[in-house]
Amino acid sequence: MPPELGNRQASGVTAYQNYAPYYDATGQIRFAVLMAHYVRDVLVRHPAPGRRMLDLACGTGTLALLFADEGWAAVGLDASPATLAQARAKAANLDTVGSVAFVQGDMRQPGAALAGISNARPGSFDLATCVYDSLNYLLDERELAACFAGIAEALAPGGVALLDMNTHHFLEHDWLPSEVLELPGFVQVSQSHFDPATACSTMVLTGFSGDDAQGYQRFDETHVERAYPPELVAELLAAAGLLVEATYDCFTFQPLSERAQRIAWVVRKPAN
Repeated sequence: MPPELGNRQASGVTAYQNYAPYYDATGQIRFAVLMAHYVRDVLVRHPAPGRRMLDLACGTGTLALLFADEGWAAVGLDASPATLAQARAKAANLDTVGSVAFVQGDMRQPGAALAGISNARPGSFDLATCVYDSLNYLLDERELAACFAGIAEALAPGGVALLDMNTHHFLEHDWLPSEVLELPGFVQVSQSHFDPATACSTMVLTGFSGDDAQGYQRFDETHVERAYPPELVAELLAAAGLLVEATYDCFTFQPLSERAQRIAWVVRKPAN
């Protein structure tokens, strides 16, 4: 399995400055398409009260755009100007049934950025998503708690959220220690190491863009993800006032196993 590059928020806004133009081309877009199918299935079991969506750590915007194309009013929020530029470029070339807007902001404090978006007041979203292990990039539980509080504030009464996280098992045992990806005009080398003492996996990505005739330019990024015990996540969600309706082995509706790679949390803001 290739290393997964979540939509960086907490300490790596500059990490996507160079990688953003290659994000979709290196296959990351497939995750968003797969997640869109999964979210639709989840909503059959856990319906949203309306069709306003907030996608936190939206990256290049694929998930928000797919929902906008189905008639949702979607807002994508990300900290990286470079990935948002990619999202807005894609939106400019699409004619969606619904609407989509992209805003720069911190997923730990989404309300501040959403204040500048019309019809994005607190308590107005029927669905919130934060996927592709973006929550694992929050390395302190206080940051995670702040993000959950922001989601609770953004959701309308009865609103539902789908959040995913890489598991401890995945980060320690299944994330490949090294990988090389070659594309026309771009070569990517990644190396990963898991530290049991901190439950963190550090992945160093080195990219080379260019060609043999003109030469290559190199950039380096460091991505760090933390594995959180599900019990702690549940406590933080409850503290934010969110009710856990289900936890799934992500992309299925099966319960978690010891070897599950990704956990999907389905939570809801109380209706009153």
